[in-house]
Amino acid sequence: MLHSGGLIRRPCLLLKNDQGEYDRVAVYSSKKDTEPLHVLKNGAYYKYLADEAIRDDEKVKVFRNMRILEIREDGSFVKIWISEGMTADNDSLWHPVSLFSKVVDSVGNVPPVSLVGGSDKQLIEECMRATWDHAAEWTADALNHLIEKENFEVIFSHFHNVDLQGHMLVKYMGKGKEGGLSAEVYDELMEKVYLQSDEYIGRFMHLIDEGWTVFIISDHAAVSPAHHAPLICDPSGVNAGLMGELGFTVLKKDSEGNVMKEIDWSKTRAIQNRGNHLWLNIKGRNKHGIVDPADQYELEEEIMTALYGYKDPVTNRRVIALALRNKDAYLLGMGGPECGDILLWTAEGYNYDHCDSLSTTFGLSDTSVSPIIMCAGKGLKEGFTTDRIIRQVDLVPTVAVLGGVRMPAQCEGAPVYQILAEEF
Repeated sequence: MLHSGGLIRRPCLLLKNDQGEYDRVAVYSSKKDTEPLHVLKNGAYYKYLADEAIRDDEKVKVFRNMRILEIREDGSFVKIWISEGMTADNDSLWHPVSLFSKVVDSVGNVPPVSLVGGSDKQLIEECMRATWDHAAEWTADALNHLIEKENFEVIFSHFHNVDLQGHMLVKYMGKGKEGGLSAEVYDELMEKVYLQSDEYIGRFMHLIDEGWTVFIISDHAAVSPAHHAPLICDPSGVNAGLMGELGFTVLKKDSEGNVMKEIDWSKTRAIQNRGNHLWLNIKGRNKHGIVDPADQYELEEEIMTALYGYKDPVTNRRVIALALRNKDAYLLGMGGPECGDILLWTAEGYNYDHCDSLSTTFGLSDTSVSPIIMCAGKGLKEGFTTDRIIRQVDLVPTVAVLGGVRMPAQCEGAPVYQILAEEF
């Protein structure tokens, strides 16, 4: 069994049961050891298996989750899933640091999470979701401990299960995956993620009866696109697809004329990267800039015109819903030095992810990008629904009013007074 890119190797033994069938795997630290680190039984899910990993060329203590997915009775085939290693003593993200030991000593070590599956239903259900079930249990235990034993009065839980599992599933809802699972299966798998979330939220509902106010919100959602989208607005890196086709991004070629995964900055006037940011390759600002700053306005106009004019060769529809200069993007809450020179959003049906579409976008299987807000408890109206469009920036001032503290000096939002029991 290989860990840390093969730098750590664990010899294993297949073990038989009383019927002479192989059904277990014993994992050893080395061939010299007589006792195994752990013994895995076929089909069982194991948490907090202690081992080592290599980080910065040093061995560190970690915990992993594991599951044997298949052992043939004759021992001719073994399939084991192994999670990433979660460092056992890393308190670098805790403040104050003393909280780390208090929580770990009370509810256990921080568990790893998982992003696996794709078209393998067994991996999705028995590994990815099982790992998030464990993470939900630990997180709820940890937060309730802080409330009950450490007297915390305000708790913020950012539980990422819907987002990260959704990345594996949402894009295939309503249409399935070629060579993979059907649309119905993906819809069912995603529904189970929401049931998981429901159980997690349920761990805190008792607080309402104890005088707490509970807000359930999301920062965004995601859609399942109806059409195949060209490579633009993908969140994972520089998108040389459509920008290359339009002639603004140029890739190098090898001696045989094959395109390489390397940008030719001497010919590249603009790149589009990470979501909806498009940057011009400007002299004096960028290391390999070739665009004269005096030409920026005209080049932006040329790029936006080209993007609006591009049509999907299959549907003959435009792919870009909106493209704005940085200064104009302020109207949608973006713009400024940390945003691209041009901000763009893909049209409905051509969306890669949650970062490339307008918040009004819908997709297959009743998916949409609009976030949610539900709240109940002290200080709020009962059984009330508001027509007001609530933005994320409205949450902080609303909580401030309920908590009896001043709003932050640079607060952009406003209290959602429509849902408050008391008039202000």
